[in-house]
Amino acid sequence: MKIEFRKLMVLYILVMGLLLVFLNGMYYYTMRNTLLDGQKQSIEFMTSHIKSSLEITQKGEMLFEETLSDKLRLAAIAAQNRLPHKLNDVTNEQLREVSRQLGIEGLTLFKYLKEEDRFIGVKSSDPKEIGLTTETWGGGKWNVVFKELMEKHDATPIKNFGENLPHFWAGPYDTSSSDTTRISKWGYYNDGTTDYLIDPYISEDIIKRFHDQAGVEFNIEDQKKSNPFILEIGVLNDKILQGEWKAPNPNNPEWHSERKLLYGKYTYTSPEDLTLAKEAFSKMERVHKVMTINGKSVLRTYSPISLKDNVNKGFDRMLVIVTSDMKKMTSDLIHREIRISVVALAILVFGGLMLTAVGRYIRKQSKIVDDVQSMYLQNIESLFKTVKEYRHDFINHIFALSGLASIKKYNELEEYLRSLSHINKSLNDIIDIHIPAFSGLIQAKAAQALERKINFEYHFKGFDQLNLDIMKITNLVRITGNLIDNAFYAVQDLDEINRKVKVIARVEHKALTIQVLNNGEPIPEQIRERIFEHGFSTKPKTNNSGLGLFIVKKITESYGGFILLESGGETTTFQIEIPLSPKEIVQGT
Repeated sequence: MKIEFRKLMVLYILVMGLLLVFLNGMYYYTMRNTLLDGQKQSIEFMTSHIKSSLEITQKGEMLFEETLSDKLRLAAIAAQNRLPHKLNDVTNEQLREVSRQLGIEGLTLFKYLKEEDRFIGVKSSDPKEIGLTTETWGGGKWNVVFKELMEKHDATPIKNFGENLPHFWAGPYDTSSSDTTRISKWGYYNDGTTDYLIDPYISEDIIKRFHDQAGVEFNIEDQKKSNPFILEIGVLNDKILQGEWKAPNPNNPEWHSERKLLYGKYTYTSPEDLTLAKEAFSKMERVHKVMTINGKSVLRTYSPISLKDNVNKGFDRMLVIVTSDMKKMTSDLIHREIRISVVALAILVFGGLMLTAVGRYIRKQSKIVDDVQSMYLQNIESLFKTVKEYRHDFINHIFALSGLASIKKYNELEEYLRSLSHINKSLNDIIDIHIPAFSGLIQAKAAQALERKINFEYHFKGFDQLNLDIMKITNLVRITGNLIDNAFYAVQDLDEINRKVKVIARVEHKALTIQVLNNGEPIPEQIRERIFEHGFSTKPKTNNSGLGLFIVKKITESYGGFILLESGGETTTFQIEIPLSPKEIVQGT
């Protein structure tokens, strides 16, 4: 039956092309959803880490501020002992000297204007502090504390707001009124022996160092590095975002204690942030949404965090907003899709070529069979005529021969087809190995050698004596395969006529010896020990992991064997010798 290969080829291309388009489309949308789900899971894991870091940092801040408060109180007491107890007798120069001696940023003395119900900075080591008034600080809370210190010499504790010690109160570190670019922590002391309130304060450097090492910022940066799709991570004070906390004077600079962004970055802002934040806190669940911000397609994740313990400064409700780059996610997917499409197209073309080659082969073989059949039918017809002339009884034999010819089992046809068949001598050698796994290996390497134009010889002796388990056979095949691959690589730069690789394997003296020889460049003496190290290779890194000889040595030594290397003159030889137990050798051989 003749097949119209041209139509078959067209049909093949159409069916495979449609299948390729369909599968690629399914792959793209499936992988896109998979990537989104994976990114969402990664973000959920990430925000869990950030929440833990926030809890630890909040507790650390409280302990840290308590330590700073102790330091400020001691500084205030030391300053009181060095200064006159009357405000009029103190000079600004004295305050600068005392600040320097105590190792604090500055020292300010506040006078209580009782009739005006406020305090004013009268003397200070920093001229900017002089003239500051306190009635508006913290919505008046600071002024209340100052009055208690001056009148009762102790302050009533305020929950989540400052630290109380005997005759002392320290406010939370915040933006400085005299310099809004500075964040400091202040302490206030009065034990009744002075007519002024002592205010030592510490610079923001020590506070900044604490935050840099406290963990949240570091954690955020670490999470960004581990996920290439993250654009930014921001931890926001949700009370500011939703308007529960409002600055007393909107015209003033943003105070540190009233800042919206607590950690990370928040440059990708959207009008939907407030709505999605409310949704996240109403459900106490993460909310994911794909949107466009600053002209960029992004995946936004809103993760609500509610802290109940170790709350500092009232920061008990925070929102983590993670912004992921959708374009980068889909771009990587598109590049992968293109690579898959190129490979699929190559397979499609290769399949078409193979189909064409098979068609041509079938047509050629059909013609050969037809010619042979025709020739043998002619011979049988001649034989029939000859026999008919001599013996009528031979007619039954002629019918039998005619029947054999119709099913292609003539002796003459078998001889002729055998003469046309090409049986590779190497195949006969492989059969003699007696271990199918080695037969398959040598057959594959012989094919590679033929393709690379390498003269490949192999000699196996005594393998019919072996009775090895499948694991040891597998490992021996790995050893031999690695050594042959290295030998092929060693001779590939030689002229085609000079490329020679030989494998000699024999079983004798209760040991298995495998030698692989090549006539490539000798191995330099200085690296002969290193070539068996893990990861070491003289091949290009893109083509090799440097594990071949390491694996060979490791497997060989695991069986109590050893490996020898001889390289010099015209031949490099790797020799493996592995001892065989009595049960691994067929008895009586």
